[in-house]
Amino acid sequence: MLQDNPLLAQLKQQFHAQIPRAEGIVKSHEKGYGFLETDNKKSYFISATKMKKVIDGDKVSGILVQNGDKTAFEPETLLEPALNVFLGQVHFNNGVIGVIPEHVTKLLIKCKVGNDIQQSLQEGDWVKVQLISHPLKDNDDFFAEIIQFITKDESVDLMWLLALARYNLDFCAPVGINPPQLQEDKNLTRLDLTNRYFFTVDNKDTRDMDDALSIIKNEQGNYKVTIAIADPSSYINENSELDNIAYQRSFSTYLSGFTVPMLPTSLANELCSLEENQQRSALVCEVVVTSDGDIIYDSVQFHLAWVVSKAKLTYDDVSNFIDNNIPLATDNDRLLEQLTWLAELATIRTNWRNKNALLFKNNHEYRFVFDCDKQLIAINKEVKQTAHKMIEEAMIIANQVFTHQVKTQLGFGIFNIHLGFDSKYIDSALKLLRENQIDGFDKEKLSSFDGYRDLRHIVENNEFLEYRLRRFQASTDFSIEPDAHFALGFDAYATWTSPIRKYGDLFNHRLIKAILAKTTHSRPDKALLSIMNERRKAVRLAEREVNSKLYCQFLAEKIGQQFEAQIINLNRGGIKARLIDNGAIVFVPASLVHSVRNELELLPEDGKIKIKGELKYQLLDTISVTINEIKPESLTVIAKLTGQSK
Repeated sequence: MLQDNPLLAQLKQQFHAQIPRAEGIVKSHEKGYGFLETDNKKSYFISATKMKKVIDGDKVSGILVQNGDKTAFEPETLLEPALNVFLGQVHFNNGVIGVIPEHVTKLLIKCKVGNDIQQSLQEGDWVKVQLISHPLKDNDDFFAEIIQFITKDESVDLMWLLALARYNLDFCAPVGINPPQLQEDKNLTRLDLTNRYFFTVDNKDTRDMDDALSIIKNEQGNYKVTIAIADPSSYINENSELDNIAYQRSFSTYLSGFTVPMLPTSLANELCSLEENQQRSALVCEVVVTSDGDIIYDSVQFHLAWVVSKAKLTYDDVSNFIDNNIPLATDNDRLLEQLTWLAELATIRTNWRNKNALLFKNNHEYRFVFDCDKQLIAINKEVKQTAHKMIEEAMIIANQVFTHQVKTQLGFGIFNIHLGFDSKYIDSALKLLRENQIDGFDKEKLSSFDGYRDLRHIVENNEFLEYRLRRFQASTDFSIEPDAHFALGFDAYATWTSPIRKYGDLFNHRLIKAILAKTTHSRPDKALLSIMNERRKAVRLAEREVNSKLYCQFLAEKIGQQFEAQIINLNRGGIKARLIDNGAIVFVPASLVHSVRNELELLPEDGKIKIKGELKYQLLDTISVTINEIKPESLTVIAKLTGQSK
């Protein structure tokens, strides 16, 4: 009777509403109890008993209970779960299967096994799990479903497979698909260019070689460049199972020490790869470039062909030959002459782009070196060499020619676009320009293609200002219609030179073939662009995770060692810097920048650091740091300015 009394229920509700409440994030302690941390920086104790209803990282609300002079928190409502889909390790408890979530060692969640899991699960196996019930939401115990087997705990590839699984990146080769066969279009003729002298230039260990070149120079000083690109679209039917797999993957995934190809390795590394002395199908573009660097678009010819690469060259060997006159392991005068011409053309085209478009910044790259057991043994700093620039300029020519072709004949394709400054940061960019006495720009001009290009040329020798302006730029994107690529200085830009590695390039191959065959091809749907953007973001996140783990491993044995570093970012809490020798990102907390906190001014908006009122450091300055601490749980390397006490 009493429990059904509406008056009593109303009184209970009023009483409950008067109880102090709070919401925040749960933080667990290794001894079983925990704390609620609120947005206003307050912290409330959670008993071990109440912690059984929540997980570290849950966002919850509940009541505050006064116990003497201490206030405790009791969770009531789940606002946002810390775990939804998560990774963990299998653990058996009295024959019942459970999973211990990654980084939450005190919690064992009972699980059922999804129908798609064929693997006979064992203790310690890594799996992906979907949370089904939560005590605060479902009035039940934690319960989940194992939806994917990842790997055994002892796998040498564990680090990579976990990162790939976390970001929903496939790491298994397609199975159950018959080896593809070359399928010729009856409306197209494939030329025999096997006698033409093509060559490839790649890294020593590259297997998926998708471009080969041939070049001649005529008496007028013009260059005829023939670019042969691998032809996987002749093996993959549109909308086939293999095509759908490539569509979903969108890109080959290159992590340090681990590669997941977009296409099966039988295609990527064998049938389509332009291997030395092997006849391969290719989509070929021939184009004439003048001695001034202008592309003669009327000279352009696309066709299908059979080609044979006569030489597999490496960037190191070609650069040494061009820059230092170190002989190649060949005495073929035809090849040596072509390399000389290609180097000339690259210089001409670099000058042309500097005048008529924009150039890339030559950033350092870092290569992780592993032993046969996948253990990291070194990190090598690599500078872009002459040979890289030679191939880069050739590919840009090929892509400009392709862009002109599809823009004028179709009006659609897969285009790479970059629209300069993000509209929400235009005012900030203008303010920065005014502070640096750069006039003549307003919102309209700064948002325009010509205005952006003019500004880039104005600030190209002011590295500090140029770096600060970068944070106001928009991200690169994909588009079906041609649009500007501000960062390259081109009014439109589409690529077709990496069809083994990029689905957008594979799609663009089909457009060229439709033009050659004088047939129609449907426009790409917008869903493809969304998938490509999502996959590119996921690949970058996985790459960042793997590299951060590798850096933590590498530097864990270098506590106390000094490194030169470049300041790349500032915030109120300290300095973010990149170690120049190996590329690791380290964080220097304010307390390890200068020991007297009230004498230190960190000015992120200005990109500067003052001590005792005087400018001491700014963005891009080189500083000396000492490795102080590794925090593997947050993948953070803590450093201190050399000379600062701990």
